[in-house]
Formats: sequence, C-alpha cells, structure tokens
Amino acid sequence: MYILDDLQYDDKQLARLLDLKPSTIKKYRREGQCPRAVHLALFWESRWGIASIDAVAYNHAAGNYARAEALKRKNERLVKQMLRMEQVLSEQKKGQRTPPFSRLANSQCEISDLGLLF
Repeated sequence: MYILDDLQYDDKQLARLLDLKPSTIKKYRREGQCPRAVHLALFWESRWGIASIDAVAYNHAAGNYARAEALKRKNERLVKQMLRMEQVLSEQKKGQRTPPFSRLANSQCEISDLGLLF
C-alpha cells in the first residue's frame, strides 16, 4: 500500500504538513510515488508509524514495570535484613549472646550466619 493512501489527510492538509504545494501532492498521487524524504516524513503519521510508536511505548512500560517490581522485591529483602540486624543488636545489648557479625572484622564468619540475603 502507498503511504499517501494510508493517511487520513486531504491533499491540502498534506501539502501544509510537508510545506509543499497541493499540486505537488496531486502529482505524487498521480505518479504513485513520492521522494524518500516525503515517505520518511509521513511514516510517523501513518498507521505503521503509529503502531511502531505504540509498540515502543508498550515495551518501555513493560520493562519499567518489571524493574519496579524487581526493586520492590529487593527493598523487601533489605528491610528483612535490617530487621534481622536490629534484632541481633538488641539481643547483644541485652547480653543474651554475642552477635556473629562482631567476628566479621576478623573474617571468621560468613554473612550467611546472620541470615542475610547476599
């Protein structure tokens, strides 16, 4: 299908959009072809250009939603880690036990001893 036939503009509107004379648009229609620059300029006004824009927008939205969900899950894990560390510190203050992360400075204990999710 010819791109000029796909558009919902009349010749006068197309001429104004492209800064051409309406007679030039009529000539393009009559010959069934127009310069590449006109095709490229009109692509984004056609249903193909609009569908392309919609697809890109949808893909960006889907990617951003997935990233937001991943960050939400990561935030939940970090909150749990903070709560666990606060619990261990609280137990240390009460004298119930020595927290395992006090040994981290000497590299004798792994972070997994705290139940942290690294």
